[in-house]
Amino acid sequence: MTWLAVLAALLLAPAPALAEDPTLARALARVSAPPLGLPPVPVAAPDRPTAARVALGRKLFFDRRLSRGGTMSCAMCHLPEQGFTSHELARPVGTEGRSLRRNAPTILNVAYHGRLFHDGRETSLETQALAPLLDRNEMANPSLGIVVETIRALPDYRGLFEAAFGAGPSPDRIGAAIASYERTLLLAGSPFDRWRFGGEAGAMTPEALEGFRLFTGRAGCATCHTIAADHALFTDQQFHDTGVAARRAAPAEPVPVELAPGLVVPLSPE
Repeated sequence: MTWLAVLAALLLAPAPALAEDPTLARALARVSAPPLGLPPVPVAAPDRPTAARVALGRKLFFDRRLSRGGTMSCAMCHLPEQGFTSHELARPVGTEGRSLRRNAPTILNVAYHGRLFHDGRETSLETQALAPLLDRNEMANPSLGIVVETIRALPDYRGLFEAAFGAGPSPDRIGAAIASYERTLLLAGSPFDRWRFGGEAGAMTPEALEGFRLFTGRAGCATCHTIAADHALFTDQQFHDTGVAARRAAPAEPVPVELAPGLVVPLSPE
């Protein structure tokens, strides 16, 4: 069984009562004491995950009923068994078969990200979690009010928001619950972590050690994919122009196109 399958099994196991749920206990323990190679989770005290919030956020994350057509959930693009991404498709398929505009990034270790989405337009997990609920290609709800109304009408959500937040469903509490769950999705303790931060000399193969020397040396990868003294997120949280497609060929001359007999118009290549 691969580590992704193990992680999926742990996170998707049937949930007993909150006080007895070992998956919730492990999730909260990861936030309090992150795996080797990760720094403390940056979360303000009022937003710190609790068992009730994580359980609610997990339920929301996997619930297809929260999409307009009842077919999509967060987990349809961020599949646990694929590392909370969708590595089989460059762009996931959303509601009504529409392809999303961008790749679905993994949400493992997303608790550490200061800017979210590929263009960095969101700054917190709480607000980011709400956008897919409204996106036409994703869950396609016409408004957050409709999402709240949907949740209020579902009997299996009765009392869950009150137990987690002391009040009923609302957009900010939906975002907070999903963010609480996402903050528990921490993964580290790799052979690199054990070698670099755990002092385990034999954890890395000779080939991996040579790759690390290139990564931090001549190849220059670590300039942007940074490694700190006691942890490694492999990102400096910045956006960089790497020069990809920066040089473009000179535009071609407009090509005349005959739309109908005797009607010819020039069209640019754009």
